[in-house]
Formats: sequence, structure tokens, C-alpha cells
Amino acid sequence: MVTLNDSRRILWSRAFLTRNGEGRSTAPNLGQHLPAAPQDGRGAASPNRTSGRPSRSALRLGLSLSLGLFSSLAGCVEYPVSPVESPPPPSGRDGGTDMAGDMAGMPAVPTWRWESPSPQGNNLRAVWGIAGKTADQDELYAGGENGTMLIGGSTGWKLQTRQALDRRAILGLSGQGSGSTVQVMAVGIYDLALQKSGTQAFADLNPVIGTGDGSLTSVWATTTPGEYFVVGTAGRIYRVRNSGVTWNQEAMGLTPDTLFGVSGSSTDVYAVGANGRIMHRVGMTWGIEANNMVSQSLNSVWLGTGTTAGEVFAAGDGGTIVHKQGGSWSIERPPTSAQLTAIWGAGEDVYAVGANGTIIHRRGGMWQAESQGLTGELLSAMWGTERDGQHTVYAVGNLGTILRRDQGTWTQLSSRVTTSSLSAVWARSSSEVYAVGADGLILRRAGTTDKGSWINVGSSLTPSSLNAISGWAPSVTGEAEVYAVGNDGAIVRKTLGGTWEIDGSFLTTSELLGVWASSGSVYVVGRGGRMYKKAQGSWGIELGPMGTPVTSDLYSVWGSGSGNTEVVYVVGANGIILRRDKVGWTQEASGITTETLVSLFGTSEDNLYAFGNKGSTFKRSGGKWAQTTVRTLAGGSSGIAGCVIPGTSDLLAIGTQGTIMRRTVTDWQPETSLTAQPFASVAAAAANDFYVVGAGGLVLHKY
Repeated sequence: MVTLNDSRRILWSRAFLTRNGEGRSTAPNLGQHLPAAPQDGRGAASPNRTSGRPSRSALRLGLSLSLGLFSSLAGCVEYPVSPVESPPPPSGRDGGTDMAGDMAGMPAVPTWRWESPSPQGNNLRAVWGIAGKTADQDELYAGGENGTMLIGGSTGWKLQTRQALDRRAILGLSGQGSGSTVQVMAVGIYDLALQKSGTQAFADLNPVIGTGDGSLTSVWATTTPGEYFVVGTAGRIYRVRNSGVTWNQEAMGLTPDTLFGVSGSSTDVYAVGANGRIMHRVGMTWGIEANNMVSQSLNSVWLGTGTTAGEVFAAGDGGTIVHKQGGSWSIERPPTSAQLTAIWGAGEDVYAVGANGTIIHRRGGMWQAESQGLTGELLSAMWGTERDGQHTVYAVGNLGTILRRDQGTWTQLSSRVTTSSLSAVWARSSSEVYAVGADGLILRRAGTTDKGSWINVGSSLTPSSLNAISGWAPSVTGEAEVYAVGNDGAIVRKTLGGTWEIDGSFLTTSELLGVWASSGSVYVVGRGGRMYKKAQGSWGIELGPMGTPVTSDLYSVWGSGSGNTEVVYVVGANGIILRRDKVGWTQEASGITTETLVSLFGTSEDNLYAFGNKGSTFKRSGGKWAQTTVRTLAGGSSGIAGCVIPGTSDLLAIGTQGTIMRRTVTDWQPETSLTAQPFASVAAAAANDFYVVGAGGLVLHKY
């Protein structure tokens, strides 16, 4: 029998994965500046990258993100999420308090919220539910990365928030009962185990199990109150009793393979995992079945009911499905080669989901695809119920995707402002905010706080992805003139009259990466040292110091002043820093770094920051550049972008691993971030009105 204490584990599970050629990584440290810097430095996803099959081989990723973030949990609090995320509870609230009833109205303190996706955008890895009288009365528990735990359904969601910051991913969920008798267990990386009983909040069980280097990947609740089976890395299988108090390891030494799925019936329990491993428990004894039948990882298992009682189905990588009937295993041929991550069924109907939004349905012994094109995201988990002969099935996955099948039709319960990746955001005021991204997308947010909405205002101008945006306004109340630049030399402009148009045609076909606009000038920079200036309505080519063309890729441009007082800075590959004043271009701080400098921001040229693609930060002060320490970027994260907060001398900046930070007079201070999803850009519309955008249509809004 295993006792409990406050131990922690140090292996990523299969949910924290490296990118391969088929799509988006789910690793938590990929927040990167868009567009991409050279791959020998800080690489970045292109704005139109889609999700797909992740690798299951890299289990030791991202430790720097989580070490130091994990502390013991007194419990969780709940707060509603709809349609813009409600604020977390104020500090000092009891960990078990249900916050659903006292979060109405505006918060006293500005708070970061999910604006897209909704209800939230962390990757979901597990789901379990309690069936209601109707589909709209089903109560779901959905867990995932960054410690996410959602409770709710189509009528609204509550986000469980732990007072002690804990970003361990939840990989498995299962439970028993309902209402005041409900018991739910969640498991995950670092051998995470959480238990909820009745109306109490989730509590951390901290089981002392294994060798201290594993993850718990799946859990299944039996019909015996308080009893579960849990599986994980290194072939571990646990029988858990007494509502999580007692952990007994079973089948020790039977397999070294990581087990990814577990399920059972009143008489049998099955576990499946890497290398096609299938484990079967009959009575109190575990054995291996169908050894070497398939080599692909099996990720989920389901035991038949009704007309398929006694049958077993398992789904895995490469579209693999194996089926046990009459004591014999066979391989089935579904209409997909995509990775399948979850399987569930009722009677003769069996469903499986997986990479690239794959959904397949088996009826009458035949598999067929369903709802193609509903989503392109990786679907990681399923839960379903049967009512009056009809099935309601839920699937959850990347970027907070939540799907439901009811009355034979799949629909989205989650939503996004756009499914395209957003690469840059710029704000003139709280009533005029713009975001640009893949395939020429231009969005404008009209309205303030939670009353605003995003509108597509210019995606038909160019098919080229847009990488950067800037603007200026002649008055506090007037419309801004806005410029956005991107691939294939694209430059688009919004006039002061509100019309969007193509500008700077035929200047270049090179990728443009940065833009700065003022009342007197517009500067644009890009690949291969491209620099252009627009003055008095005409574009011209800018040469470098001493009239010599620049050949380094240039990533960001910043300026201040106008006319004879105008000063412009440009940064790029190999640490290049250029300065332009009324005399011309000069190079500054030559040799200070070989890193690619990807962003510039500041209040003046003597309070100017540059982020490097390998984690360094440089500051110009007193006319000189020097490397500076930003403690909030410790632990392996890198700066991405920053901006000035209007009405203050403060700066707001973002980094990889979900970093958001604010520079006050004395130091950089961390902000509470909601995610580790990739960030791309940040903007401040007002003193307490901030935006962060990123991959997959991510929009965070603080107000």
C-alpha cells in the first residue's frame, strides 16, 4: 500500500510533444515571434500552420516551465467563463469556495481573460461527464494543459482555478455518481492526481508512486464507490481505493511500455499503450494479449455494451483499430491513417477521434468518416452517453476545442474569433484595435471591455500573410491611419477616412517583417536587408550606413519624433542595430551579440529595449546599448515583443512559455498568464486595456 506526501514527478507525458511534419506541437514552450526567425535561432511557426499528429517520443520536454511553478494545493476555486473569461478570485479567498455566485459585474482590478478561443484556449486532453435528462443538461469535466479544468456544458462553464499556481497537464478524467455524491479523479504529468468528492473542490492527492520520473496518463472509475484503475509511464498500473487514499500497484514487471488508456467492465479491465501493448486483467491477474499484433501505439480502449457486450476495441497511431470478439483479436480498416487518440461506444455504435479533427463512426461493422472539416485541431479525448436510444458524444482537443454529437449531428460548443493564426496587434484606443495574420486577415475590434466584438475588415485585399502592423492618429478621437506588412512584399493601408487599400505596389516581393508609422513617415523592413520609407506620399528605398545596402534580415523597426527630430531604429539578424537621424544611417553596438534581434520597443531612444531570439535582452540608455537581465524571462524563456502603456511610462512585454510582464519604474514584474500557448504580439489600448494575440486565433484581453 502506498502512503501520501508532497512528492513531485519530472517526466512529461504523451500530451507534451514535439512538432513533426504534420502539425502543431503541444509542447508548452513554443510562444514565438511571428514571422519566423532563422531556424538556428528562435524559430517561429508560420501564421497559417495547422494542427495535426504529435510525436509520442519526447517525454522530457518543458521542464523549465514547470519546475518552480508547482506547489501544494489547498484546493481550487470556481468561476464562470462565458463568453469572455471571468476574472479569477481575489487573493486570500478560501480554496474551496464556489465563486459562481459572486462574480457578477466588472472586477475591481483589471484581469486577463480569454477572448478567443472561448471558453478558454489551452489544449484539452481529458473529458468525463454526468448525463442529464437532455444534452443541454449534461455536466462535463474537461481537463488539459496548463492545469486547465473546466466544468459545465452548453449552458455555461466554470473554470477551476487553483490558488497555488500549478501548470501540470491533466491527461485523464473519470468519475462516479452525480450531484452531492459525485466523485471525480484527474491524473496527469508528474504523477498528478486530483480528487473531487461531492461539492468539495479538487484536492491534490500527491501519491508517492513509481520511481519519481513518470506521468499518469489515464484513469477509469469502476462501479465500486471510490475505486479506480490508473495507468502511466513504465507500464505502471494502479488499483486505487478509498477515494484515492490507497494506491496498490499491479502487474509489476509485466511490461516496460508506457500505457495510454484503461477501461473495463464489471469483470474485466484492459490497458493499452506503446508498441501495440494490450494488457488484460481477469480476476486479480494481469496478462498480455495479442502480443506483436501491431507495432503502433494504442492510445485508448473501450469495452462493448449492449449488442457488443464482451467485445473490446482499441485505437491508436496511424489509424490503427484492433477489435476483440469471441476471444480473438483482429485488425480493422477504418477510412483514415490519422493518429486516433480516443474511442467510445454504445451498443453497435463506436466512435473514434484523433489528429486533424478526425472523427469516425462504426455501425453495422463498417467504419465511416463523420463531420469532415468541422475542425482541424487534434482531438484528444471523448465521453458519451445514451438516452432513449440516441447517443450524445463529446470530443475535446487542441486550443480548447469542444465538440458535441447530438441527434446525429456534430457541432462546436467552443468558439474562436478566427481559426487563423494572428501575428500582430496594434491599438490606437480601446475603441480601435487591429489584429492581422494568415492569408491577409485583418480584424478590427469595435467596442470596449466585454461589449466589443471582432470584425473582419480586409481579408480580401491580399492573399499574403501579414506579419506586422502600426499606425498613428491625428487626434485623440479621430480614426487612425494604419499600415500592415507581410509576405510577398505586401503592404496594406487604412486611410484616415477608413478605407483599406493596397499600398507600395511593386516595391519588393521579399517578406516584410516590421513597420513603424507616424504622421510624417512610414518605415518598412524585411528579409535581405529590405528597408523602405514613405514620405509625402511616395515610397523610396533606404540604404544602410555610408550608402551601403544592408543584407541581413531585418525584423523590427521603432521610431519617434518627426521632421528633423525623427529618430528610427532597426534590428535584425546577427545582432545588427541601425539608427537613422536627419544625417542618415549609422550602426550601433556592433558585436554586442550574434543573436537575431526580433523586436524593438520603448518610451524613448534612451529607454529602448531589444529582444534576442535566444533569450537575451538589450537596453539602450545614455546613448549606449548593453545587455540587461530580465528576471521574468528566467528559466529558458525568450522575449517576443513589447509596447508602451498609454498614459504611463510603463512597458508591457510578452515572451515564450506564456510570459507576460510589465516594466514599472523599478523593475519588470510578471503578470498572471492564462496559458503557455504561442504568443506573437502585444498591444496596449489604454492604461488598463491590453491585448495579446497568437497562434490559432488566440486573443487574451486584460481589462
